[in-house]
Amino acid sequence: MSLNISEPLSQIYQNWLSEDRAMEATLREIRAWMKEVEQLGIPHFGETATRLEPLRDRLVKHFEREDEMITQLASSLVEPSAEFDHLRFESTNEHGLMLAHLDDLLARLSQTDPPFRSWQAAMQEVEKFVHRLEQHESTETRSIGILLKESA
Repeated sequence: MSLNISEPLSQIYQNWLSEDRAMEATLREIRAWMKEVEQLGIPHFGETATRLEPLRDRLVKHFEREDEMITQLASSLVEPSAEFDHLRFESTNEHGLMLAHLDDLLARLSQTDPPFRSWQAAMQEVEKFVHRLEQHESTETRSIGILLKESA
């Protein structure tokens, strides 16, 4: 996406897009593994938790970088923006909710007797989380692009 914005803002936005692409690659890897395991039909609750734990660490760093970039973008604007402040608040709130959701999912997958109706139900919950994360990332990136266009 090409925006008519200053070089510093453009660089921050390009970093944002690069960060998004890295997260997309991580999620593709998780989905590919889930598809392979699902085809086997043998439950792997604990292994699923083990494979998702690095995602949590990755998300913490990813969210920190996003928060930092939103702050950089906001401080680079000529005029203060209530929209950026709102985006920052919403983003921080959503990041906390996403991490809490993943923590809950990891805890349940790690239990000796996981509390899911079935293996397929567990995989549906993981997929629902991944989909929610993808939607969050897409909405956030779209919002940043719109706000930058409006500020140009």
